Amino acid sequence: MSAITRLFEFQHPLAKFLLHCAPSPPPAPDYRGAAKEQGAANVEAAITQGKINNPNVYNPYGSQRVTWDGNQPTIQQTLTPQQQQLLNTGTQAKIGLSGLALKGTDLAGGVLDKRLDFNQLPDRPGSAEDTRTKVMDAMMARVNEDVDRQKNTLNSNLYASGIAPGSKAYDDAMALTERARTDARNQALLASGQEMSRDFQTDTQRRRDALAEMLTERQTPINEITALMSGSQVSNPFSMPGYAQNAQVGAAPIFGATQLAGDWNADLYNARAAQAGNLQQGLFGLGSAGIMGGAMLSDRRLKSNICRVGTHPLGIGWYEYDIEGRHEQGVMAQEVLGVKPDAVVTMPNGYLAVNYGGL
Repeated sequence: MSAITRLFEFQHPLAKFLLHCAPSPPPAPDYRGAAKEQGAANVEAAITQGKINNPNVYNPYGSQRVTWDGNQPTIQQTLTPQQQQLLNTGTQAKIGLSGLALKGTDLAGGVLDKRLDFNQLPDRPGSAEDTRTKVMDAMMARVNEDVDRQKNTLNSNLYASGIAPGSKAYDDAMALTERARTDARNQALLASGQEMSRDFQTDTQRRRDALAEMLTERQTPINEITALMSGSQVSNPFSMPGYAQNAQVGAAPIFGATQLAGDWNADLYNARAAQAGNLQQGLFGLGSAGIMGGAMLSDRRLKSNICRVGTHPLGIGWYEYDIEGRHEQGVMAQEVLGVKPDAVVTMPNGYLAVNYGGL
């Protein structure tokens, strides 16, 4: 049975010390409480931001003062006497225009109650073929009369000259005279087409003008009401105060800080647990060579990288240090000699050891 096994089997004080070296786990972070504190911080930041972004304003138009009742702001605007008079006058004018618009509404209601009667409009223009026929007849009447007279005269002259009807010379002479009638008919067709188009456009415009007049009569009351209601608006010079309302105030990151603190405590606990494990492993590694009658090597001369981390109940220091390649925690044998010399023994190699059970 090894010396270390005997320590734990008989509940030696050193075994109790080894068990006492293990750190206690940190308490769980209070995330619920942190969330409540974060909410309160958010509200406080919002109030601060509201106060910064709602300053008191003093300008040639008057003043604007902001007061706070708890979290509720109140904005009071006071115009100069001149601006107040302008505001009152504008309001009265607006009321007067509204009254006129109300009267116009009654008039417009009477107009709109009447159904549009398109039968009152001039007839829609037709094809205007009658116009073409009239123009053709008017233009060809004299031409036909003249050509017929010329043909009779030509017929008499040809017959007297011995050119009988049916001969080529007779037919050519008559065709030449008839050509004038054909040319005149072509000119009459063009002129009658132009006159027919002008007549159609005139009828169309007459109907369009009549329709526009009918719609104007119907829409005029509505337009008058719209003009009255859209007159000059009464403006408040403080509706847009000349101040950049863009200050942003962030709440204190309480919840995030709580998370970081929890992570730090967890890391610290893990580090201390690792140190305790190294200490116990180092003590176990001493075996029978490092433990004699419950005493452990604790001579300052064997230690390096010494750092005081606490105070023993006897009033002496509690240290972290390196000894024989191990990192451990414990007391200095030289200090124990001054307060409890019976807990210190001298090892065969001349170095001092401490009986932690006696401490």
